[in-house]
Amino acid sequence: MGSKVAKPEKEEKRKHDPNFEGPIKNRGCTDIICCGIFLGFLVVYAAVSCVAFVYGDPRRLLNPIDSDGNTCGVKNNNGPDFSNKPFLKMFDLTKCTQLTSNVIATGQVACPTTSICVKECPGEPWAGYPDIAIYAAAPDEVLYDKYICDYGISAGSSGFEDPEKLITPQGTSQNTICAPYYFREEPLLKRCVPKLLMEMVDASVAAYTYVNSSGEEVQLGPVSSDGNVEVVTGEMMQQIGTVMEAYYEAQGIAFQILDDLRDSWITMVVFFVIAGVATFLIIVLMRWIAGVVVWVLLIGVHLILAAGVYYCYMKYVELKADENLQEDPNNYSLKANMQYYSGLYQTWFYLGIANAALLGVCLLLTCFLFNRIRMAIRVIQEASMAVRSMVFSLFFPVIPWVVQMLLFGYGILLLVYIASYEGDPRFAIGSNSSNASEVDTSIIGSPCTPNRTTSVSGQTTAETGDCYFQELAGADKIPYVHAFNIFAMLWCVNFVIAVGQCTLAGGFASWYWTRGSPGQLPITSSLLRCFRYHPGSLAFGAFIISVVQMIRIILEYLDRKFKDKDNLPAKIVICMCKCFFWCFEKFIKFINKNAYIMIAIYGKNFCFSAMDAFFLLVRNIVRVAMLNGITAFLLFMCKLCVTAGMGILAFMFFSGEFPALVDYVPDLNYYFLPIIIIVLATYVIATIFFDVYGMAVDTIFLCVLEDLERHDGSPEKPYFMSKSMMAIVGEKNHFKEEN
Repeated sequence: MGSKVAKPEKEEKRKHDPNFEGPIKNRGCTDIICCGIFLGFLVVYAAVSCVAFVYGDPRRLLNPIDSDGNTCGVKNNNGPDFSNKPFLKMFDLTKCTQLTSNVIATGQVACPTTSICVKECPGEPWAGYPDIAIYAAAPDEVLYDKYICDYGISAGSSGFEDPEKLITPQGTSQNTICAPYYFREEPLLKRCVPKLLMEMVDASVAAYTYVNSSGEEVQLGPVSSDGNVEVVTGEMMQQIGTVMEAYYEAQGIAFQILDDLRDSWITMVVFFVIAGVATFLIIVLMRWIAGVVVWVLLIGVHLILAAGVYYCYMKYVELKADENLQEDPNNYSLKANMQYYSGLYQTWFYLGIANAALLGVCLLLTCFLFNRIRMAIRVIQEASMAVRSMVFSLFFPVIPWVVQMLLFGYGILLLVYIASYEGDPRFAIGSNSSNASEVDTSIIGSPCTPNRTTSVSGQTTAETGDCYFQELAGADKIPYVHAFNIFAMLWCVNFVIAVGQCTLAGGFASWYWTRGSPGQLPITSSLLRCFRYHPGSLAFGAFIISVVQMIRIILEYLDRKFKDKDNLPAKIVICMCKCFFWCFEKFIKFINKNAYIMIAIYGKNFCFSAMDAFFLLVRNIVRVAMLNGITAFLLFMCKLCVTAGMGILAFMFFSGEFPALVDYVPDLNYYFLPIIIIVLATYVIATIFFDVYGMAVDTIFLCVLEDLERHDGSPEKPYFMSKSMMAIVGEKNHFKEEN
């Protein structure tokens, strides 16, 4: 890929070149084949996106699906328009008690009863079996407007006058064409659910009743094929509630989270702005007083951790002393509500221990590495001089960050559209027969047609059960499309990161090799060189790191799949692989970053640049370990201080610790959710700005190593580095420099 070059040897050092003045201007395109592959991949990604946007509809992920595979509340691509029918009505809720066996057979999550989309849920209870006697005596007195029937069926119309045929199973089917009864129901996650299920269900109730328009008390329940009424009892409603609880609770948490995000997004944006402004001011101050700022932030981390230990201790003492808040350790359970955990003294006990451990580690590192930290701060001060001479370098990282966020947003949006892809509905046989001996279990789960009288393999549905919606066609291919989308998103994001790093490296290298006079627009010139000559090399490096990240995602998926399996060897292997690839990803990122620096300076292809940088670092491994690692640690501590500070500020705000701002605190289900988002966003924002210094340090450090190999400090081969850097590496020019 690209031009063929000589392979660098480990002991081969750079030779003095009197004409070398930093990043080479006359260079050629590198890794052209990789560039072509990357462009072709983007074309395929665009095609997949078009298909997903055409056939997907995110509303299908939140809206229920009826018995025929149609989505309520939307216009179905291959079916009817249910835009005005957002709710799902299930005909017979007693069938939900058979949900477990039916889920195993067909993989569905709906109750094995006819379900249709309706405009609104019934507002009052009703049972249809009294109409059977009324129809026999006085047909005109039957109130057909009470009936909720399957699509295309109008109760009272020609052929559908007899209530017995409407509400009792007919022929081979176990289902009815109209709902035999219903409660007073309200929508829950767009499903019509009896209101009593949202309250305390009394299992001792012998029968649920209501008073009809004639003043008679009528029991609620379906009618069997032999004409008997199966009364709904309190015990049956408890079973129904238990079956539905897990499904609704999971989706209910999701909806509560969405509500919290909707109610708190303005507040979070305000905190994002505060975090951005605070970080930018810190970076600006570092241009003049880098040493002071770094020491303040380093001490700030220790103070924040110490304050965290004290706060956790006080909360622990307070909750431990309150007997009303005591939690039995034997009944400790996992809950989604974060307020539950904040009320437990165990939570603050473990948080206090974690904070104390971190504080101890930070204090030990600071004490034992004090002298090296002082040297690393001098390196950061050197980097601040480069940043001060190129002001645009402070703002440039915002551009790739915005592009990365857009790519992440696009990938997530595409993921939603892929997940909501609408293919043709597929149906499978599932048993809802009350007589297990009638059911031929050998064909349960077999494909079928949603027809109430369909026979399968010569057997009627009375022998096999009814036909239920299972999935949409193509659903088995969706995971592979998701994997493609995730990899494409990773590759694009890593490519943008590579462009940003290579651009900054070119600018800082120009500053170093021109002794602080990089000329006009060094960052812009470096960016243009990246896109003109090296998109293939940057795509190659991004591809390598994306493959490693994709492997880590697959391992996480396998880890979750084996979590509940009794397979200890497999779990050990997966754990070892996860550890290895985590370390391998860190190593690849380190190599890639230094390779991009060499690409920015010399304009060679990716493989040559990576090997050249690697051997250069190996030849100077002591200096690398002493300065580069400590500098990275200091910058991380700076980011940690800013992040922790914003996290504490957000926690105090949402906890109502600021009396003047209490009216602005939103009412949330999980107030820890916006705090977590603010903390993560602050860390990302801090990383964007501090990585400018990180890239400056890495580039200058690599240039210093090159400088040491090219020159010896003699008048013929003077060092390019500043006097402060010479003091750090223990070198000096052996002649008197002119001012």
